Amino acid sequence: MESIRQSDPLYIGIDLGGTNIKAGLVNPAGKVLARVSVVTGRGPETVIGNMVAAAHGVLKTARKTPEDITAVGVASPGPLSTSRGVVLRSANLPGWENVPLRDRISTELGKPAILENDARSAAFGEYWGGSGRSTGARDFLMITLGTGVGGGFVHDGKLVSGAHDMAGEIGHTIVLPGGEQCGCGQKGCLEVYTAASRLGRRARLMIREQGRRNSTLRSVLERDGMITARDVEQEARSGDTLAQEIWEDMCRMLALACVNAVHWLDPKMIVLAGGMAGAGDFLVDPVKRYFSEQYWHMSAPEVEIRTAELGNDAGVVGAAMLAMQLHTK
Repeated sequence: MESIRQSDPLYIGIDLGGTNIKAGLVNPAGKVLARVSVVTGRGPETVIGNMVAAAHGVLKTARKTPEDITAVGVASPGPLSTSRGVVLRSANLPGWENVPLRDRISTELGKPAILENDARSAAFGEYWGGSGRSTGARDFLMITLGTGVGGGFVHDGKLVSGAHDMAGEIGHTIVLPGGEQCGCGQKGCLEVYTAASRLGRRARLMIREQGRRNSTLRSVLERDGMITARDVEQEARSGDTLAQEIWEDMCRMLALACVNAVHWLDPKMIVLAGGMAGAGDFLVDPVKRYFSEQYWHMSAPEVEIRTAELGNDAGVVGAAMLAMQLHTK
């Protein structure tokens, strides 16, 4: 636990995930001073109770009380209404429909609260306390590569939510018209080709349909009964042809999305986050290469592509700093 200066206003960020709830005590610099993680549970009442318990747990860890907190930020999967503070639905939270999460958390903790999309919160956290802070970039896009693909855009230091709280759904940018079916109902979404969950699925299909008997991924599948994105990365690093083909195709699609994002948004920086960003240069270098190959020739690209700095703290930091920003308006 970091030391806490008595003069600092303090904020709680709560990041609601389908499996775990992360809560953190955050100072105005975006530093997490104490953190707690608890199991999410099922059903709105149970989950909200666990969120409140996580908040109290982080206060206990830091030897603080609710009276020491200025405001609370909540990051949640959506779709949701930030203006009303309501989670409209959630694919990863069964039974959630029109849940007034912001007001429930505010009432339970006795503090002002805000609600924001989890991917956008993570992007704002990375801006405030991660690569945005370390580089001075005030316009950047973050793409989160996990089970799905999410994102968030910060413009001139402010998070962009959009007219209908839908900004940042970069995973559902169509990169291959008429391509593979996505769970959202569209075909050819970026998420189909770059989400961690999809890499293993693609490897299994290619092994079964194309009979790639010499691939080391076949041995992984026979041994474990499944193939993960991490398996694809490791075997690609080791020189397996099939794994390299899948990895390179993923990087090419991701680079295509980055090219489109640059023309739409003109960010100074594109930050790659999520579990797959742990591949570091093995991910970034081919993305940069494919980006340069696909980018127009009228001017040189001026965007920096890099991995995120905050890791699992990004959503907590972003939610807390959005609460601070709203509270100090």
